[in-house]
Amino acid sequence: MGLKKTATSGLLWTFLDTAIVRGIGVFAAILLARLLSPVEFGLMGMIYVFTSIAATLVDSGLTSSLIRSKEANASDYTTVFYTNIVFSFFLYFVLFAAAPVIADFYDQNVLTDIIRIYGLLFVITSFSAVQQTILIKKMEFKRLMLLNIPGIIIGACTGIFMAYADYGVWSIIIMHLITQTIFALILWAFSSWKPNMHFSILKLKKHFNFGYKITLISFLNSIVENIYYVIFGKFFAVSTLGEFERAKTLTNYPVRILTSTISKVTYPLLSSIQENNEKLKEGYKKIMILTFFVSLPLMLILSAVSDELIIIFLGDKWIDMSFFFKILCFASTLYPIHAFNMNLLKVYGKTNLLLKLEFIKKIINICLVFIALPFGIVFIAWSIVVYSVISLFINTYYTDKLIEYSLFQQFKDNSLTIIISFLIYWLIRLFLYNNTDTNYIQLLIISVLGGGFLYLLLNFIFNNYAIILIKEIIKLKKT
Repeated sequence: MGLKKTATSGLLWTFLDTAIVRGIGVFAAILLARLLSPVEFGLMGMIYVFTSIAATLVDSGLTSSLIRSKEANASDYTTVFYTNIVFSFFLYFVLFAAAPVIADFYDQNVLTDIIRIYGLLFVITSFSAVQQTILIKKMEFKRLMLLNIPGIIIGACTGIFMAYADYGVWSIIIMHLITQTIFALILWAFSSWKPNMHFSILKLKKHFNFGYKITLISFLNSIVENIYYVIFGKFFAVSTLGEFERAKTLTNYPVRILTSTISKVTYPLLSSIQENNEKLKEGYKKIMILTFFVSLPLMLILSAVSDELIIIFLGDKWIDMSFFFKILCFASTLYPIHAFNMNLLKVYGKTNLLLKLEFIKKIINICLVFIALPFGIVFIAWSIVVYSVISLFINTYYTDKLIEYSLFQQFKDNSLTIIISFLIYWLIRLFLYNNTDTNYIQLLIISVLGGGFLYLLLNFIFNNYAIILIKEIIKLKKT
């Protein structure tokens, strides 16, 4: 199978996997939000910074190294497998011991039990990380999708049932634990690879030399991305943190489904052509244009209809979340560019540079947060957007150095998409502002379908390059 067909097939199945899995997740999240209050989600938000750091450290970037390595064998996989497991138990015990301290920090005693039970998730996922990595490396995304679905469905159903039965925050925790346990068991049952006794210190050093830099980057990301949870949990009401947590989670779903789908496929694909600069640049450019063509209008439309969306799906008790949702949608519009620029540095093995950039950006982010803190929630929320814009300039500067694809060129290639997307956004805002009808469902349908149709129509009329690329992909699938 040619490179283009491999990419197209991989993207299709990875998108289906992510869309189905995340789709069920969104459905469960909506039902849970209707059944639970912002307080329950606020309690979960309080521990995210700690659990996120632990999850990052468990992997140690070793699976990323396996994907990038062209000559990984059974010894490589076994070494990474045992390392992940040992480290996961170590971190779980650290988290177990730290749980009362974290609970005291927030003055929420219930967090002790929550952390100790939820922390088991890291041990569970460490047992199946290598099996999942092998499937990704082989680009067997269809199989990965099929193996993933049962756990998601059973976990979601269990969580919803427990929420109906008034188990509160425990319905969220048990849902995650069941989902990952079933997925791990299925991967073990259907994976042809099984660990042996060939643990190699040399292999560990090799993967660790690449992986620890990725881990430090993810570690910094975990701290800074979740610092908002710490600040809201410490200085504001638990319900405010719950609203922010739901807004952040729900805005992450659409843009990260798209970006993670494409990154998962294109990282091994671009790694295979890393020696060919021209080919790599062309592939990267097309990926960027197509992703932005979908993600930008999607996030802007979601921002425009946020009030109607929240009232219909989550209920009136969540309407205060709309403020966070609108702002985070704007911040998320740039996420694909960040992700792909960082992915490119990983493809070239520039992990030292990647680490330096992330360190600089995280310092900027923390400074912005603490500058905004005395001015209240509004400034803190908008600091996320400011940070996203600053990061854009930093990320694209080095992409230009590697493949001569500057920020100006990236915006030029996406200029029609940007202009038309913002035009649609303002038209929807104008329509909703001038319409006092309380039939929120009708307003939402007209806004989304009308905006989506007009967006596609204008792109066809002005012959956006993204449309040309989509036509090429459709032709490729037919041949």
